[in-house]
Amino acid sequence: MAAPLPPSIRERHAGGVLTLTLDRPARRNALDEATISGLHARLVAAGEDRTVRVVVLAGAGGAFCAGADVKDAVASPPEGDLMERAYHPAIRAIRRMPKPVIAAVDGIAAGYGASLALAADVRIASSRAAFSFLFVRIGLTLDGGASLFLPRLVGLRAYELAMTGDVVPADEAHRLGLVNHVYPESAFAGEVETLARRLAAGPPLALAAIKASIAASLDAGLDAVLEDERLAQRRLLASADFAEGAAAFVAKRAAEFTGE
Repeated sequence: MAAPLPPSIRERHAGGVLTLTLDRPARRNALDEATISGLHARLVAAGEDRTVRVVVLAGAGGAFCAGADVKDAVASPPEGDLMERAYHPAIRAIRRMPKPVIAAVDGIAAGYGASLALAADVRIASSRAAFSFLFVRIGLTLDGGASLFLPRLVGLRAYELAMTGDVVPADEAHRLGLVNHVYPESAFAGEVETLARRLAAGPPLALAAIKASIAASLDAGLDAVLEDERLAQRRLLASADFAEGAAAFVAKRAAEFTGE
């Protein structure tokens, strides 16, 4: 039996489709420790639950996920134990789950939130969706496996997206290959439900085999990438540039990086 979810995650399980909705709209569903730990635990449980055929990841209040909560990161940086205990294991749980995972991106997916969406097997976006790998804006590197997923989806354009942190709107994300489909806001929920139910009605063993085969050919380096990201992030979290970037982000001012 799965552990109780924190209040920041809502769950709906119907017709073989488990929908996990991040529900911290005031923070644009940014992840604090309780939320990412709860999400990781539920993903692991879903992978072992025979009644779950498909998992949908979503966000409440017009945002998908704004990444790790910067205010929490300033107080207690998500490095070391927490990064390895919850942030990275949540990505592994998605990739190792023997069933399809759909990211329903309605609104912003930024930082680790963008990585979370990229880790899914299929990404469906609403017309108001947008992506930003904004780690660089607070003096950090890519995280959550984005160093692996991003270039495999968009090629060498990954350098620009990672080095600028620019916001990529839904139509551009579709053109680049970041998302599979874009739908108007009015049709978005219905289209996600249709695809989820279609996959839930499919042959579970075949779908698991398809996912495992593709993962074997594409994701063989995920663990190494996650470890490289963790070590690099740990160094950067101790830098003056991160302290300045995080403080500027919270204060809503421009950061002044010094390279220290």
